[in-house]
Amino acid sequence: MKLTTLTVLSESEIRDIHHATLDILASCGVKVLSPRLLDCLQAKGLPVDAATQTLRFPRAALDDALAHCPPTFEVFDREGQPAFILGNAVPKIAAGHNAVFWVDSDTGQTRPSRVADVERFARLCERSPQIDMLGIPVMPQDVPDPRHTLLYAVKACVENCRKPIFFSTDNREVNRGCIELLRAAFAGDLDRQVYGISQLSPTSPLFWEERVGEAILDTLETNVPLAILPEPNAGVSAPYTLAGLLTMNNAECLSGLVMIQLLKPGHPVLYANSWTTTDMRTGAALVGSIETTVCRIAGAQLARYYHVPCHTTAPNSDNHAHDEQNAWEKTFSLMASVGAGNDLIVNCGMFATGLTCSDEQLLMDAEIAAMCRRLAAGIEVSAETIAADLIQRIGPQGESYLTQEHTLRRLRSGEFFMPDLAVRGARAAWEATGARDTYALARDLAARWGNYSGGRLDPARADKLRECLAHLIQ
Repeated sequence: MKLTTLTVLSESEIRDIHHATLDILASCGVKVLSPRLLDCLQAKGLPVDAATQTLRFPRAALDDALAHCPPTFEVFDREGQPAFILGNAVPKIAAGHNAVFWVDSDTGQTRPSRVADVERFARLCERSPQIDMLGIPVMPQDVPDPRHTLLYAVKACVENCRKPIFFSTDNREVNRGCIELLRAAFAGDLDRQVYGISQLSPTSPLFWEERVGEAILDTLETNVPLAILPEPNAGVSAPYTLAGLLTMNNAECLSGLVMIQLLKPGHPVLYANSWTTTDMRTGAALVGSIETTVCRIAGAQLARYYHVPCHTTAPNSDNHAHDEQNAWEKTFSLMASVGAGNDLIVNCGMFATGLTCSDEQLLMDAEIAAMCRRLAAGIEVSAETIAADLIQRIGPQGESYLTQEHTLRRLRSGEFFMPDLAVRGARAAWEATGARDTYALARDLAARWGNYSGGRLDPARADKLRECLAHLIQ
């Protein structure tokens, strides 16, 4: 059987958080700085205090709106072919997104990111079987106008990778531009099929910036799903307790989901979370702490309570090096995310609290993802796998199982994970091949995969994409 889904909240604790959230949204509400969004929601019957730009959510309106959230939706690749379903309890792994710095594979030094880095990263994602979706890894710093960094990065991704795209911004114009770039590259019908997902975030505590509100309205004119991702920081923009952090995230996320469903019932959405905890000794915001990992499990439970597909961030680390801390924080965060049943897990390739990316980190994270998936898959138990008849036939001190037909038949069953990077075997063999560590092996693999061209966009759509970008940045 499969690994039992991880939980950290009881049913009564989930209800406690839910009822506290209802009280907060009904009595305190959220501040919405977009007059147009406020007007639209007031027209739907929500109480609005125009003087303070505060929006409140009566219980009946909230329950009715949440009932319209689709529990699943299908996602397609760039060629218009089915890629996967979100909400079917099978976690999907995504790379990225929105870092700034890059670790150069040649020098090992951290530097500002470039468009060429994004292109190579996208090719690696296309090649890796563990990456289901491509988040935009960095905001490249070598573009002519810094206002257009995300647009250049989106173009670089869709030109080099067929997999679905995940992007985020707090800017209405950039959000609209990203959607138009996806439309230019997509071989399917973007008005009916999901190729890209837009992530938009409230600001803690409990308010929505004007540009984000406008981006929500723009996105609702399309079929592009919205991931509503609050980012409360324990002890800074949310209570310094995990239950308080969960409640703040829940209130902010539900406020977004309810607004969306009131304005366009049935629009695909994701219950998302990327909370941080605070090291009160240094003031550092943490994404790789064990407490954020516990919350990843709780977030998946809350999303299931509302019957909404969920997104979280992992594998995460706060360290600036590819070292043991990086590995243990990433493994804990991704294993908890997969084991809890989060539908979309985004951040492969990133570290240093999400500020830095590298090709090597992407491939090491893909290996962690493969092991987490293998652990979650559990053990297949059947007459064939128990093999009692084989054990009895060979008996005590019998012949080797190595040459048995059962062994050969099961050899490629997928039951045993075969790593791309992990060192296995005798020390002498390892030394004979250069005694390279995991980072060096990942660098070698990135060099072999970096020029993979299987995901290149065809020339006609590539021209259309370039024309679209030129129009957006003029």
